[in-house]
Amino acid sequence: MPDSGRLWGMGNGRVRALAWQWHGLEAAVRLRQKPNRRTGEGDIQARAFSRRRIYWLGLALIAILIVALLDQFAPKLASLHRHRPVVASSGAPQSYKAALHDIDLIIAGDRGLADARGGEWLMQERLANAYIGRARLTGSFDDYATAQAALDKAFATAAPGTGPHLTQAVLAFNLHRLAQTSAALDAIDHYSVMGQHEVHDEAVAMRGDLAFYRGQYAEALRLYRQGRGFAEGSFRMAVYLSRTGAPDEALAAIDSMEAGIKFPTAQVLSNLALLRGSIELQRGEWGKATDYFRRADAIFPGSWLIQAHLAQMLAMAGKREQAARQYEAIARRSSVPEVMDALAGLYRAQGDAARATFWADQAGQIWARRLDQLPEAAYGHAVEHELAFGNPDRALELARLDYKARPYGVTAIALAWAYIGANRPADALRIIDPVLRSAWVSADQHIVAAQAHLLLGQTEDADAERQKALAINPRSFDREAALIWFGH
Repeated sequence: MPDSGRLWGMGNGRVRALAWQWHGLEAAVRLRQKPNRRTGEGDIQARAFSRRRIYWLGLALIAILIVALLDQFAPKLASLHRHRPVVASSGAPQSYKAALHDIDLIIAGDRGLADARGGEWLMQERLANAYIGRARLTGSFDDYATAQAALDKAFATAAPGTGPHLTQAVLAFNLHRLAQTSAALDAIDHYSVMGQHEVHDEAVAMRGDLAFYRGQYAEALRLYRQGRGFAEGSFRMAVYLSRTGAPDEALAAIDSMEAGIKFPTAQVLSNLALLRGSIELQRGEWGKATDYFRRADAIFPGSWLIQAHLAQMLAMAGKREQAARQYEAIARRSSVPEVMDALAGLYRAQGDAARATFWADQAGQIWARRLDQLPEAAYGHAVEHELAFGNPDRALELARLDYKARPYGVTAIALAWAYIGANRPADALRIIDPVLRSAWVSADQHIVAAQAHLLLGQTEDADAERQKALAINPRSFDREAALIWFGH
């Protein structure tokens, strides 16, 4: 808090001007009163008038000072309020291990109900939702596949015009099957009697998701704002803003959403912290990103995904041996191929070819199995694996398939890199140019454009794209940035 001398000497100019006005008015009151020398009446009136004028001027000055102080300190106070930590509800699991234990109990119960009441599609939908919840914890494609099998059974027993269409839409979207998502939403639109408003609003918002991942950003925003349940402080809005060049607004949307959650679970709060960290990572604020990832781990300890983010930040900070130990522990415990790829990349950066090859091969086997199991869900990360450790032609094949399924910023950038990997920079520019002209904003799109121009000998264009990338993320070309596998 500044002292009074600093406030008057350097503070709001309005306050200084009104202070001088105060002194001038007080002097004017004294000069304008001409007392009656015989009766003294004028002198008394002048003193009374002066006191009243001074009293009201004093109140006005106090009010102005209050406004000035609020002007100066309100942003700081608002910031403190905005970043006040929200405490997780004690009624939900407080750790990854506890959450996994609880969802396993729910699955066991729902499976029993589904088996006992096989003719009721609602029981199969309950089981599917439980497996979707587990998949979001584990990242397991087996869990997603089991959820889809339960929904298939539900639709087989549901009467025409009924069935778990919203759950199917959610699962299909998670599996990057946009056509199946759209078909499920169409079925909801054709219900003879529309259900709860929440179902309708979620269906509209999901159509916004479809537009977003088809590269139709203006349409996505329109649909997001159409639903009655839409709020500017929402997860969807935060993602939209973070990908369209408004990271500060995205963080504010997350703050607003967090403050409005009625039942804030540890898992949800940790996911919001992860999203904040990813936004900071995208603009090169590695320290802030690390702080958010640590917060996520403190809120919901034990999550492999959070721990992988933290291991990544250790690697980028030069603590590579410690990062490798953490990655390896996660990889052996969870068998997640993204973690194995990150570990292989780290070992390669350290010059350890044998270990890099071992972990890349382990990841490659899992990606091959996932591509057979749920191909659309595997394309994106399998492209990264093939670009880093595999076959450039295979990377290009997968990138084309992913872009065809979801033609938006991320898949376009991956396809452009795949073209560069195949020594086709002109095709890379053909793919990335629409992204550069769209609402999508990322350093990555300018990095790949710079590389394509450079390979074509267009050095001025390459430098211009390089500067655009640095304007978004000043650490775009840091050597350590090559170690980013999570949150990019």
